[in-house]
Amino acid sequence: MTDLQALGRATSTERVIGTEIRRDIQALRAVAVTMVVVYHFWPSALPGGFVGVDVFFVISGYLITSHLWRHPPTDVRGFTEFWSRRVVRLIPAAAAAILGTLALVVVTQSSAEWSAAVRHAIASMLYVENWLLIHDATDYLRADAPPSPFQHFWSLSVEEQFYLVWPFVIGLAVLATRSRPERRHRAMVLVVGAAVLASFAHGLLLTGSNPPAAYFASPARMWELAVGGLLALLHVGGARRGSDRTRATLAWAGLGGLALSCVLITGTTPFPGWAALLPTVATLALLHAGDPAGRFTLRPAMHARGVQLVGDVSYAAYLWHWPLVLLVPPALADGEGAQQVVKVALLPVLVLMAWVSTVHLENPLRRVPTGGSLRRRAAVVLVLCTALVLGSALAVRAVVERRSEAVRERVEALTTGVEVTPCVGAAALDPGADCDPDATPITTPEFARGDIPTTITVGGCLNWPPFGELVSCSFGDTEAPTEKIALLGNSHAGHLLPPVEVLGKEEGWQVDSYVIGVCQPSVEPVPHPAPVSGVPPEQLRADCERLNRESLERITTQDYSLVVMSTLDHDPAHEVAEDNIYRSTLETITDAGVPVLVVRDTPASMDQAQDPPTCLGLNAADPSVCDGTPQEWIRQDPLTTAAEGSDSPLVHRVDLNDHICTDTRCPAILGGIITYADFNHLSATFSRTLAPYLGPAMLAAMEEPEEG
Repeated sequence: MTDLQALGRATSTERVIGTEIRRDIQALRAVAVTMVVVYHFWPSALPGGFVGVDVFFVISGYLITSHLWRHPPTDVRGFTEFWSRRVVRLIPAAAAAILGTLALVVVTQSSAEWSAAVRHAIASMLYVENWLLIHDATDYLRADAPPSPFQHFWSLSVEEQFYLVWPFVIGLAVLATRSRPERRHRAMVLVVGAAVLASFAHGLLLTGSNPPAAYFASPARMWELAVGGLLALLHVGGARRGSDRTRATLAWAGLGGLALSCVLITGTTPFPGWAALLPTVATLALLHAGDPAGRFTLRPAMHARGVQLVGDVSYAAYLWHWPLVLLVPPALADGEGAQQVVKVALLPVLVLMAWVSTVHLENPLRRVPTGGSLRRRAAVVLVLCTALVLGSALAVRAVVERRSEAVRERVEALTTGVEVTPCVGAAALDPGADCDPDATPITTPEFARGDIPTTITVGGCLNWPPFGELVSCSFGDTEAPTEKIALLGNSHAGHLLPPVEVLGKEEGWQVDSYVIGVCQPSVEPVPHPAPVSGVPPEQLRADCERLNRESLERITTQDYSLVVMSTLDHDPAHEVAEDNIYRSTLETITDAGVPVLVVRDTPASMDQAQDPPTCLGLNAADPSVCDGTPQEWIRQDPLTTAAEGSDSPLVHRVDLNDHICTDTRCPAILGGIITYADFNHLSATFSRTLAPYLGPAMLAAMEEPEEG
């Protein structure tokens, strides 16, 4: 969706960068952006509409390669001229959309989402949003996060990365044929063809092994741009297009291919893979057909004023459509029906915004006065736009960090300082506690979002796919500990580190973490592990078994005084007594003479739509709407079932849920502390307040069992 054609004509005292208009390509752009917009506004109406992005890829590759054929870069000036054209065409509108979206986020979104928006705004401005999305897809705490209002910048990032590399690919062919220019065309075809095959093969492999990387990574999508370039080279080489009738038939076939793509390809289709060939080949057919004259052609539709207008503003429309549909309807209307009305009303608003951006921002900046320097203008545009976006994003981040630091100081004062109070966190549910239920909250949504222990942080102490060597972290007194404690399980064991760490500091213990995300703490193979994008189930099962066995080997041979276990496991099959997968794990530990304390799994909404920090940021006036109920949030716990069925005196149990929920509700704020960091993990600050209730159970479990 790049190389947007200029609207209007240049005056005699200025030149417009890239003003040649091909109406068939403008019409194809209109079709592509319409596919994407309809898909994002009404996904069920056009399940495969997201392939409009693939159409844009082919168009961009076709146009850019055509330009590079006419003006191949052979020196530094040639490269900088090429990149300068890209800057003045693309950066101003993109920067305006990023700034506008960031403002929309601050106005419409919970403050819990501001930090994430800042990350994506910066990544979008630097054109690395696709790589950030790949990272987030494999990050435990972000894999289920709501979609980013900047995520559509992934395709622009792919294109910009293509523009960075492609001049070198073409330049390589030019240099290789410097002494034989008559061979230049063939060399370019060979180089571009090789790029198409290599990228397609890479994408095909990734589609099966790592879908997020296959979808977002530039090397896996580059073939779609390169194949457009290959068609451009065939055209400049004199490839015959056939008669008007043949071309008209080809155009109709291409349009039919795009229509089929929208219907046959869905969100469950492995993509790009082989499926991407359908929209790609259909786009190639339309580009090859061009704009044939005659009866029964697409020309009347393609040349229609409305179609050309949408094509003219397609780049800006793409930039603005996603944040508008994601952020505005929920902010203006409650209920699905009312939001549908808002979506319909947004369509003319989108077209108007795109037209204003194109006519009053993009085009004026692309007009360079005669004698003016394109490179100088590009440098000014790049520096100014980047500074505006980064400055604004960092300003929002500074606000979040300043608020969070104030909260951190307040929490410390209330829990360990001179203002210590008995009503903070879980203590508010103590029998006879006289706590003000309407007291001002101590923690804030943005603080809670980042209030997580290192044991559930990818890159910290959490083992997370793709698994490597076992990661274990030590806390407390590691020099001369009075006891050694192991924390074993998945992330719902990991979010219990804060109270265990508090107790470890008080008692002089060393606390070692063995937290393995996704996996269940079982030495038996788990039939159906939780799916992880990009990791085959059989590989996940093997890695889980390997890491669990290694963890148990360390736990049973390194003089631990206690193992604290907990896990998130809602698989009904694991609850059945005869098939309980945790019995052998408990036996392995207790056979080594090590006591085990099983902590019943904590309550959680397990629903991204019921994420407490987000909800509280939007409902500060009535936090109770963010509460859950014990019936909804407290689920089965097969590990506790196994502990209940054990006859070993070394197996102990504790249930902390009475300190998290009342008989009727599970508060999103308890004792002034937001209880959750996301939709299923306790916040570190609240978890820490469970120490007085976990401590006695741990001490009792470490006592020598009575004889007989």
